[in-house]
Amino acid sequence: MLVSQVLALLGLTSTPASSQPEEIITRDVAILGGGGTGSYAAVQLIDRGYSVAVVEQKHRLGGHADTLYLPNGDLIDYGIRAYFNESVVRDFFNKLHVEYESYWPSANNTDRVDFRTGARVPVSGDPVDPIPAILRYRAAIEQFNYLSTGGYFLPDPVPEALLRPFREFVEANDLQDALTVIWTFSEPLGDILEAPLLFVIQMFGISHMHGLLQGPYIRPRNGSAAIFKEAARYIGEDNIFYESTAIRTTRDSTGVEVVVENSDGRKRIRARKLLISFPPILPKLRGFDLNEKELSLFRKWKYTAYYGVIINNCGIPDGFNIVNTDPKLPGGLPAVPFASIVDFGEVSGYYRTRVIGTESFTGRDAKQLVLDDLRRMGAEQTFPINEDLEIVALESHWPTALTVPPDEARSGFYQKLYALQGRRSTYYTGYAFCTDYSPQLWNYTLNIVDMMVGDMRGSLESK
Repeated sequence: MLVSQVLALLGLTSTPASSQPEEIITRDVAILGGGGTGSYAAVQLIDRGYSVAVVEQKHRLGGHADTLYLPNGDLIDYGIRAYFNESVVRDFFNKLHVEYESYWPSANNTDRVDFRTGARVPVSGDPVDPIPAILRYRAAIEQFNYLSTGGYFLPDPVPEALLRPFREFVEANDLQDALTVIWTFSEPLGDILEAPLLFVIQMFGISHMHGLLQGPYIRPRNGSAAIFKEAARYIGEDNIFYESTAIRTTRDSTGVEVVVENSDGRKRIRARKLLISFPPILPKLRGFDLNEKELSLFRKWKYTAYYGVIINNCGIPDGFNIVNTDPKLPGGLPAVPFASIVDFGEVSGYYRTRVIGTESFTGRDAKQLVLDDLRRMGAEQTFPINEDLEIVALESHWPTALTVPPDEARSGFYQKLYALQGRRSTYYTGYAFCTDYSPQLWNYTLNIVDMMVGDMRGSLESK
């Protein structure tokens, strides 16, 4: 008897995962990524009578919709905190029977602190009203109204002003007094003054200001995560593959096959179309059958790391809004890596913040940065920081703020990117293709769903 047979009889061997039979799942559309756009697309496709398989790396849907639910029934949103009050948002909430309410950010006590020293930054003179500068900003960017939907629908040639550093635009249009407001929306870019104007507008442009004017914001009564709990029910748990990763794809004009792996083994999804809703960066596309055209585009992305954080028992009295301000830098905007604003979490004892770092910045780095910042505030007696403060939640939104070098945008990167839609039965959505705000993303995704549905109907009619 062979040694392998003896070991098998003794139960000391197991069948390798690669040789286990793969379950075959057939759907109309395979969706990779169950974040805000992937979930939205799944609901829209089901509404139109198409079957879906949603593959999600996390244990839940929703992507950036992070909500901490406390044992006493309180909750804290620390990813997406509220939504622009626009019809596409209200329609989605209503479809899922998600109750929502009007929301204005709390009028907390605002302090400016240099997080690198922990010291309060003195403000001289009367407070500056940013509204006139914001209106100048809006007037100045109206010349780029082809960006107003949030997509990168650029003319040819691309105006050089869009590819120059944002600081030049600030100086030319006297926008210094608007910097803090613009930075609040565009902080995932990191150093916004050196970022090309194009990407700042994509973070805070005409469509975003329109959303603000629609005010107030709206938010789900039971937290942002509640939207996607309802979306999961709508999609059906049998159609969602949690904690799963696509490890291989085979795609052509007739359909796609995706091999998905999780702790239970592997599954093979066969579909007429593939929708990729996560950012198509090369580290996330290992095992995909990328062609040269796809590779040449996806290798050019630049991005940052972004973490949502909740702190408990830090010692700061309730009701503060602490803005990271570096008086040594232009506009007082902090250098990367940074925690942007430490603000009251609307539950006594809890504060939250957002951390921005380079693309290799880890969750451990983010946690240490926040703790060090707060302890410096305590050492400077800026706030009475407790020694036993703790970080009770930390969620990664890596990668975020996808950009390309100006030369790439100048040479038609985005036209080439959008030309991939539908090729090899593959479509794309998400914030690599559109601004990272839900109304614009969902409207963009609706257009992609329309394209997919038209393609599937056309292929049936031609048979």
